[in-house]
Formats: sequence, C-alpha cells, structure tokens
Amino acid sequence: MISIFRSFLRCFIRACRYVILCKEFLDSLAVEIYELKSKREDVERDVVKARRGGKQPRSQVLWWLDRVESLESKFAKIITEFERRLMLPGNLAPNVWSSYRLSSRADEMIAEVRYLKSKGSFDQVADQVFPDRFEEVPSSPTVGMDLVLEQLRRVLEDDAVGVVGIYGMGGVGKTALLSRFHNEFLADATHLDVVIFIDACRGLGVDRIQRMIGDRLGLSRKNRGSQEEKAATLFKVLNKMRFVLILDGVCRSLDLRMVGVPIPKRRSKCMIVLATRNEDLCDQMGAKKKIKVEALPWDAAWKLFTETAGEEMIDSHPGIRRQAEILVRKCGGLPLALIAVARALASKRSPEEWKHAVAIMNSDPAQLPGIAEHVLRPLKLSYDLLPDDTLRSCALHFALYREGCRLHQNLLQECWFGEGILGDFEDVEEANNRACYLLGVLSAASLIDRVDANGYTRMHPVIRAMVLWIACECGEKENRWFVREREGLTDAPDAETWAGATRLALGDNEITVLPEAPHCPDLVSLKLKNNLGLEKIPDGFFGFMPSLAVLDLHSTSIKELPPGIGNLVGLQFLELCGTKLKSLPKELGALTKLKYLGLNWTVDLASIPDGLIRDLGQLRVLRMIVSYKSWKAGSSGDGVDMEELEALNRLRILDITVGTAAALERLAQSRRLAPATAALLIKGCRGLSSIELPSLLGKNMKRLKWLRASHSKELEDVVIGGGGLENLVLEHLLKAKIVWRGSHGQNLRGLYIYGCNGMEQLIYYHKGDEEAEDGKASGGVAIVPFPNLTEIALRGLPELKRVSEERKMLVFPSLESMEVAECPKLRKLTLVAEKLREIKCQRSWWDQLEWEEEDDATKSAFQLIMKPLQ
Repeated sequence: MISIFRSFLRCFIRACRYVILCKEFLDSLAVEIYELKSKREDVERDVVKARRGGKQPRSQVLWWLDRVESLESKFAKIITEFERRLMLPGNLAPNVWSSYRLSSRADEMIAEVRYLKSKGSFDQVADQVFPDRFEEVPSSPTVGMDLVLEQLRRVLEDDAVGVVGIYGMGGVGKTALLSRFHNEFLADATHLDVVIFIDACRGLGVDRIQRMIGDRLGLSRKNRGSQEEKAATLFKVLNKMRFVLILDGVCRSLDLRMVGVPIPKRRSKCMIVLATRNEDLCDQMGAKKKIKVEALPWDAAWKLFTETAGEEMIDSHPGIRRQAEILVRKCGGLPLALIAVARALASKRSPEEWKHAVAIMNSDPAQLPGIAEHVLRPLKLSYDLLPDDTLRSCALHFALYREGCRLHQNLLQECWFGEGILGDFEDVEEANNRACYLLGVLSAASLIDRVDANGYTRMHPVIRAMVLWIACECGEKENRWFVREREGLTDAPDAETWAGATRLALGDNEITVLPEAPHCPDLVSLKLKNNLGLEKIPDGFFGFMPSLAVLDLHSTSIKELPPGIGNLVGLQFLELCGTKLKSLPKELGALTKLKYLGLNWTVDLASIPDGLIRDLGQLRVLRMIVSYKSWKAGSSGDGVDMEELEALNRLRILDITVGTAAALERLAQSRRLAPATAALLIKGCRGLSSIELPSLLGKNMKRLKWLRASHSKELEDVVIGGGGLENLVLEHLLKAKIVWRGSHGQNLRGLYIYGCNGMEQLIYYHKGDEEAEDGKASGGVAIVPFPNLTEIALRGLPELKRVSEERKMLVFPSLESMEVAECPKLRKLTLVAEKLREIKCQRSWWDQLEWEEEDDATKSAFQLIMKPLQ
C-alpha cells in the first residue's frame, strides 16, 4: 500500500514539473508573439498607406503578413488547449503527456517567431504599379459597322467627351463592335498608359468590377480593405494614368465614383466607353455623347447571312435563294438572329427544307434549332430588366399585333386601359402622359422603336418573337397566346386552341364562320378585327368565356350582337368600330364592368334601348363618331335622352355625333359631358348658321381635339379664334366659309374640306382683325392664321377661286402636306410654306396654275414636291 502511494506521488510531482515547464514555455512564447504582433501592425499600416497612394504591396511583404497571421492563430489555439486539458483535476496521467506535447510545440513556435521577427524589417513595403498597356480580347467579325467605328475613333480624339454611351437592342453587335474597336484602334493608341476591357453583362456589382479592374492594373487580389478603401486605391492609380475603360454589357446603373474610376476631364486623354441595351443608362452614367448601334441594312445583313450559311449553298437553287431572302427579312438586320438562323440551315440542301424553315419562323421561331437558346433567351434579358410588371405587360401587348405593324400611342393607350394594365384614371391628360412615359421606357430599353414624332411605334420582328415566346411561358405552352394576324386564315382555330388560349388575335384574315360555343375558361382577349366576311356571331358563342376582358370586332360585317353578349360580365373593353350594327341589344346593359365602348363609324346604328347607356355606369371612354345621332335634349322627340350620358359619372372621354342644334347646346352646356368631349361630329343641325370656336361650344369643352361639321345647307361661318382644336373637317356644307379671328393661340394641325360647293375663298378675316399682320410679304400683307398647321386637304370645291383676299399672303410655317383635287377655279397659290414637302394634285390642275413674275422661285420649289394624283 505504501509502495503504491509512493508511485502515485512520484507521478504527481513529475506531472507538476511538466505543467510548470509548459507554462514557462507558453509565457515566453506570449512575449515573443506580442513583439511580433506589434511589428505586424506597423507593417500593415505601411501597406495601407502605400495602397492609398496607389502602390502595389510587394509579394514578400504579403507573404510575411500571412505567415504572422497564421502563427498568431496557432498560438491562440495552444493557449486554449492548455487551459482546457492541463488545468482539469483528476486526470493526471494524460496531462503529463499533453504538457510534454504542448511544451514541444511552444518551443518550435518560439523558433519560428524569432525567424519571422528577423525577416520583418522592410526598406520598402510597396512598388508603383505598371500594368501591361494593352491586352487583346476575343473578337468576332463585324459587318456594316464601319461608320460607327469611325464615330468612335473620332470621339477618341475628342478630349471634350470623356464618357461615351453605346446603346442598341440586344444582339445588334455592340460587343463585336467594341472588341474590334479595342483590338484595332486602341492597340495602336500609344499615348495611353492602359486600356481596360470589362465584360459587365451579368450585372456585376461594384466589388466584382473593382476586383476586375484591380487585376488588370496588377493590384493584389488580396486587398482586404472596404469598398471605399478599394475605390480610393483605384482612383489614385487611374488618376495618374491616361486610360480607356470599356464597360461592355452594362445592364444596371453604376456609380463610377463608387468603383474608383475618375471621370475623365477635358484634355486628360482618358475615355470611358459603356455599352448597354438601355439608352437611359447612358444618361444615368453621365455619357456626354451617345451612339446608337442600328440593325444592319439589307446589303450588310444579306452578306452576313450568306457568309454564315454558305454562298455556294444559297446559290445552288433559285428556290433556296428566295427562301433565304425571306428569312433575312424576318431577322430584321439583327446579327444575332442572322447568324443563328444561317447556322441552323447551313446543312439544308433542298428548297423544301428552307421553305419549312420559313414556315417555322412565321409560326414559332423557337422550334428552329438554336433559336431559343442563342437568340430568344439572350434577348429575354431586356424584358427581365424592365423595372416593373406594368412595363412587362405593355411589352407583351405588342405581340398581339402582326409583325412590323405600326401602332399609334392612342391605340395602345386604349388597349392597355381596357386590359387593366394602366389601372384606373381620373385625369385624361395624366393617362396620356403615363402611356407616353411607358412607351418611352420601352423605347429606351430597345424593346420598341419610335417610328416618327407623331406617336407611332413598332416592335422589331425578332423582339416580337421573343416577347411572344415569353407569353407562351418560354415555349412550354405553344398556343397560350395564339396570334395569327394577316395570315389568310379562312377557318377559326380548332377547339383545342380555343380551350388552351388566354389571348387570341385573329385579325385581318378571311374568317367567315365562328364555332357555335367554344369552351375558353382562360381566354382574356379576343381580337377578330378586319375579318370583313364575318357577318354573324353564333347565339352561344359567348356562353363559355368567363374571363374575357377584351373583345375587338373592329371592321367586321356583323349586323347584330347575340343576346349571349350579356354573359361577358367581366368584359372591360368592347370595340365595335366600323361594324354594320343597326341596334344594340338590351343584354349589353349587363356588362357593368365595361370601361371602353367603341362605336365610331357604325353608320347604320339607329337604335339604342332606353336605359342601356345608363346601365354602363363604369364607362370611362365612349366613342360614337359617325354613329348614332338621335340624342334627345328634352322630353319630346324620339331617341336616347342625353340624361343617360350625363348619368355616366366616371366618363372621361367622349366622341359623339349630334344631329340637332338643341342636342349640341345641351352637350356644350353640360358640366359632365363638355369636359369629356374629345371629338364632335355636327351632322345636319337645322337652324345652326354659325359655329364660333371656342365660345359657341362653351367654356367647358376644353379637350375638344377633332371637329367635323357636315351635311348642312344653313351653316355659313366657322369662326376660329383659338382653343385646343387640332383637326377640323368641313364636309358637304353648301355655304360654309372659314373665318379667322386673328388669335395667336391656334393649335390647328389638320384642315380638311370636302364637297363644300359654295366655298369661294379658303380663309376670311373677322371684321376688326384685318390689320392683324405678322409682317410683309412680297406683293402684300403676310398673315399667319394657323402656325401649327401641318396638313391641308381641299377636295370637291368647284367654286373655290383663292386661298385668301387680294394682296394678302397666307403663311403656314409648319405646313408639310397639301392636297388639292377637283378645284378647277383655284388658279393661284398665294401662300408661303417653307416646310412643305408634298403637294398632291392632278396634273391638269397644276398645269393651269397662274404665277406672278416674282413667284418663280416658289413655282420651282413647289414643282419639285408636286405628286400627281391618280
């Protein structure tokens, strides 16, 4: 028993000695580590200071800092292990071994610490950065881009620009353009210190771009500083250099200052070039010059296609060449599509195969090999980057129209409103502004093109194919949106198509018969416009369309609506313009959600049931120009009482035809209807001898833009004295003449006069306004009656002898187009129109015109723009 105790005591004493020894080693190591840590902190401060000065830390310094950091971490682990294992009571035997082990490790670390301390004296911790001036980037051949390249070259030489924005639709060749510019032009720009090409097509953030620029400059990738510190380092380096930075594929606005890129100053020989699909990003990133990359013209597009597919193949058979030309047109000059389609057909050797490819491109381009992956999916990024679902819905809506169709803003606005895209609106001007804004965003995003300044837009055929592909859930549901406009269809789609579609667009075809009762549980929109042979809608046709919100029967030949129209309780948009309806069914009153009702040019419409209009209490837009005119202004007479119109509390836009002076007066005085009236047809109106604008129509009719007066033997004076009227049509008025009041607030843009047999002079002057003159013209007084007028049409005016009084010259500063037909007595054109670009007239009338000697220049100028009418 005593021997056992003695053995235990010896072990205990030995363990205590090892523990004490281990503790001594650790204390000694702690002192060494503390000294090393202090040295490390000094070196790190020097490194941070050097980086801020735009210098690159030396590799030896970074290696030393890494070793010191690693050693400090190991020391912390030893201390933790010592406290955990050696200080526990009741476990002496293991502690002896552990203390020995820890002592050995501590001894080794002391040697390593002393070694690092000896290596920690640096004369210089960093060097100046000298990156390679130029690194070639992968590139592909470009076709038809020499002019844009020349623009870029000239900009490079212009020190005043600084930031250049290159924009255009996806796949148009911006990357190929910049790669060529980088490799060919910038390679020889020896005045530059560095050229940097960054591919930002994946929406890279600030940190990633900082790292890519840092790599290109030779800065360490182990920069542990904050984003702001990295930016400061990059700024100091680049600010001492003459650089060109190319940012390709920018898809989100990037603050270059946050990255650390200095904005080039005048005469700095520096330039930033950014390429994007979105024009707005160019402005947001401070581009001083913007260059748009357009789709290729025909010759360049054909060259690219034939070189890719193989000229020998295309020329091997006339049928192949014909189909190739169709395919090139369908690609719309987009290089991405041209190359993909050409590659898909490069091995096809028969005309039949090429013809089949054309059929696929017409119906579902995604079915052609490679198109979905290499064309549609990359283009989808433009759609995905739109800021909200409203804009995406607006973009999708373009797919409902045939390829290449020009669409006016007003049409789109009404359809968007009908589908609920625009939401509700109380103010017409605000609705117009919002629609214009949305179109502007889509245009800037390169999803649509503005055709002209008159509000027309168009979607590129390949973009349209992409949008339609998205609408069909990226090809997963082929006929979800079934769009077959102007394809010569004679039969309506089959039952399966009706059952699976959410939108059907079948306009401009030759469909004459519709199915009796199609089951369409998900159908939201049905467009049948311009099927001229469609005369009847089956009684049960609307029985199974519970979701239908948009119905367009524009310019069909239907003579009546079936009672089943009342089943469409969710309908919001109903277009019946140009149909042959003679009456409206009482069941139409069940459409209590209807917001838009279009009845313009329903010339046969003569009967509307009492109470029907009043029932449509949600109407915002009602269009009835050249339509029903038998409105009652009181209790007597036949027709619909105007009180029904006045009961439409939410009506904001009204186009209306009136046939009596009493109805016109009631309309003009109505506080609800007058402000909503945008277009007005005054037809007949017995007893009405003059129209004075704007006073006769009341102070409330401020939104009137279009006025047509027709078929009156009593109307004599149409007095125009200002207001917002934009278009005036006078038709079949026996005694009418236009009287100008001398107001400078004229907004008239279109003047159209047809069949006014008694008109002898185009414009008269109101008494007291004869002296209102804007200057002197050769031979008389120059009068500017309508400064904004862009178009005049004069037809069937057998007594018209002159456009103005003797010695008075009419000046139309904005006039662009003039048409004269069947005006045999008009022998002189006493007018000045410097912007006139066409005069459409009969050759015989032109040849009999009389000119004064001083009019030789005018005659010569007009001769050049004269276009004979057939």
